[in-house]
Amino acid sequence: MEITSKRKRSGDIFLRTAIAAAVASTFTSGLARAQEEKKEEATKLETIEVTGSRLTRAAVEGALPVSTITRQDIETSGFTSVGELLRNTVFNSVGAFRAQSGSSAQSLVAVDLRGLGTERTLVLIDGRRAPKAPFAPTAQDLNAVPLAAVERIEILKDGASAVYGSDAIGGVINIITRKDFQGVEIAYQVQGTERKGGDVEQGSVTIGMNSQRGNLVIGASYFKRDIIFARDAILAERGASFFSNNLIYGVDTNGDGELQNSEYVYAPVPGGCPNSDPAFYLTPSGLCGYDFNLVAADEAETGNQGLFARGIYHISDTWDVTVNASINRAKSFGRYAPSLNDLPLTIPLDNPFLDRAALRDADGNTFTDDQLLTPIYLYHRFASLGNRDTTTDANVYDLTGIFSGSLFGFADANVGARYNEYKYYEFGRFFLARPVAQSILDDGSYDFRDPNATPEAAAAAKTTTARESTWVTREAFADVQFPMFTLPGGQAKLLVGWEYREEDYSDLYDAQSEAGNVGGSAGNSAGLDRRVRAYFGEALFPILSNLEVTAALRHDRYSDYGNDTSPKIGLRYQPWDPLTLRASYGQGFRAPTLDFLSQKPAFSAEPITNDQPTCEFFGFNWDATTNTCRNAQGRTQQIQITATQIANPDLGSEQSDQYSVGFAWDVTSWFDFSLDYYNIKIEDRIDTFSPEEILDALRVGDSVPSAFIVERGGRTPDDPLYNPNARITNLVFGFANTGKLDTSGLDFEGNLRFNLGDWGNLNAQARYVHILEYKLDNGRDIIGDPANPEYRAMTSALWKVWDLAVGWNMNVIGKQAQAVGVNSAGDVVRTGRIGTYITHDMQLSYSAPWNAEITVGAINVFGKEPSGKSAFDGRDYNFYLYDQYGTQPYIRYTQRF
Repeated sequence: MEITSKRKRSGDIFLRTAIAAAVASTFTSGLARAQEEKKEEATKLETIEVTGSRLTRAAVEGALPVSTITRQDIETSGFTSVGELLRNTVFNSVGAFRAQSGSSAQSLVAVDLRGLGTERTLVLIDGRRAPKAPFAPTAQDLNAVPLAAVERIEILKDGASAVYGSDAIGGVINIITRKDFQGVEIAYQVQGTERKGGDVEQGSVTIGMNSQRGNLVIGASYFKRDIIFARDAILAERGASFFSNNLIYGVDTNGDGELQNSEYVYAPVPGGCPNSDPAFYLTPSGLCGYDFNLVAADEAETGNQGLFARGIYHISDTWDVTVNASINRAKSFGRYAPSLNDLPLTIPLDNPFLDRAALRDADGNTFTDDQLLTPIYLYHRFASLGNRDTTTDANVYDLTGIFSGSLFGFADANVGARYNEYKYYEFGRFFLARPVAQSILDDGSYDFRDPNATPEAAAAAKTTTARESTWVTREAFADVQFPMFTLPGGQAKLLVGWEYREEDYSDLYDAQSEAGNVGGSAGNSAGLDRRVRAYFGEALFPILSNLEVTAALRHDRYSDYGNDTSPKIGLRYQPWDPLTLRASYGQGFRAPTLDFLSQKPAFSAEPITNDQPTCEFFGFNWDATTNTCRNAQGRTQQIQITATQIANPDLGSEQSDQYSVGFAWDVTSWFDFSLDYYNIKIEDRIDTFSPEEILDALRVGDSVPSAFIVERGGRTPDDPLYNPNARITNLVFGFANTGKLDTSGLDFEGNLRFNLGDWGNLNAQARYVHILEYKLDNGRDIIGDPANPEYRAMTSALWKVWDLAVGWNMNVIGKQAQAVGVNSAGDVVRTGRIGTYITHDMQLSYSAPWNAEITVGAINVFGKEPSGKSAFDGRDYNFYLYDQYGTQPYIRYTQRF
């Protein structure tokens, strides 16, 4: 597999030259000259381009369900980043990944439409793909977009591969940056939490200049959220790691010279637990445990700094040029517990710190020297090295130039180019050089009984890790739209276009990490280049004045795996003016991401809570009703296991079929609402089988790919001595094209607008997403299972009176089961209940006479906290759906000139 970071210089020159020409034409003298020109403006019928279509059309309710988050909605929400804003909308149905310490993607914030995964949600910026995060290529990083640059966000709740290509199965989020802004706006906000840590600071400056010939908006912003340590986190429990100070050795009790599973002994290092570090402790089983939550961070410190500019210049009466440019820097800091050796080290029999007399057989009896068989394995925490600290630094550069205008007086054309580069650096300190650690055990210079007893010897095993990841996208694109013929409802239109995209991906780890010589580190290098050519067409047929049909077709050619063709058809019908009926049908696809195709096998310390032998091995209690490991207090207990993640170079694309039907009704001048039903079917699903998912599937008898192996007691299932009741010592997991996914649901949106006369204006809105069904491989419906709420809802109201504005938001996450188990009859049953989760946000703003706005408010004003019953994916609560911040009071000052 080729690991590469090469650049296509010829392509760079082509794109940069094209964009430079656009910039030069726009701003060298255009705006200054425009002040002198006095031309009469032509009156035009205003048309818009709606997310989900490249055709421009009159601003009417269309055939596609699109929801809009306005700039007013953004400011009323209280959120300070695009990621937090979108994660807390109803469209993020089952939650999504967010910044966390202890992850190889500790700075990432993503969004997930329909619960289909971030990889099936396409994020656009001004209609072009948002940058991929090279450290997690299945997602587009919302941290790379400064909130100050956003004018509005349009959310298409329908598949759109026929328009945009891959990844748009669950829907499309189009982040539209500010334009037509004039003046200067300076904003600053500070925000707290109920937790120790997690405080937020955010500021921005935006400048807009308008003229008869164009508009220029430039700005700068920054955002910072403080770290939260695991010991201060909500529902924090003592962590349990077998990589503490334990031995595994064999005692040949029957004298046959071989070891059976029953002859292996698991025991703490004699005299080595507890020791000088309070994080070490004896578990109920008598083994040595390590409380990693005592020193590690739960949520990483994150920050973003950005510069952005968008300019539109009217070259002539018929041609414009638009230039978008941005530079963003995202940083994070995470802390993990001190290094562990991941794979067992061995202790020689002549090691001066090995007390052989203290060793016993499995029954606690002493034995003769010839009964102790080597090797003696050590599972150890090198606490004297200090906590592992990881710092990330990502730089994102984006430059786009587009010429738009009229051809021959009857056709509209767009021609453009784009260059985007996402450069990511990660540095880790105080990790373990495993070969050196083995050498200091072999020569007896390191006292493994107490990690702090021989710090000089331990220091020799200290190492630094490095990772450099790059995602470069180069695009060229063009489309032309023209009328075809006249129908009873108006002019039929056709748009045809072409796109070419180069994606160069590399994710390079340092040589020692690649070789597996670093303890306490996970991941391995990957890299691949991809070329995509796409041809597309879209047509509008106004059959009658109240009936129109749209059709779209797109063909994508990928250099690595093959081709995909995506059709779509839409219908819009108005039986009378206030009511719009709409429907659509389309097919889509998701291309396999480059990391899935190219990543080398990578070690990972994965948390599990659902394996009985591993749970009981550590002396915890197994809850057979919920198939969950519990501690002495009855809370869910996570245990880290050794796992290996593998790639699959033979992956193909996923395929989807989907349709939607719905209506929008303007009931009165002050009330309207819409209701839409969607149905999505995915085949050849690219599935990431996590260790917990593999264990759940095996427990209920579901199949998993043969490459995914659960090793127990150091043996694989094909080993005659394999013991299914032994603890997990390694679990291989990864990706595959397998199975189907079926889901359906309802989207509701209602809007109220009241003019209260002298008492101002009141606007209110309600949004509700209800998932009716979610099935994998024609199995049972998992809606209502843990982490799969049936619905999400929000209501908001904004009352503006005199110089005051009062805002209120209510957010609702539906109930779920606490756990899924199997009863005595073998039927899958849900047990326990996680109640409906409701939070309230409130805000008060005052418009001062000096053209300023002072805002005070609180997110989650009543301090609602997630339930411990929602524990999921190795955490004490569902980290994807909820947060632990409690009440988040904030104050914001905005000055306009």
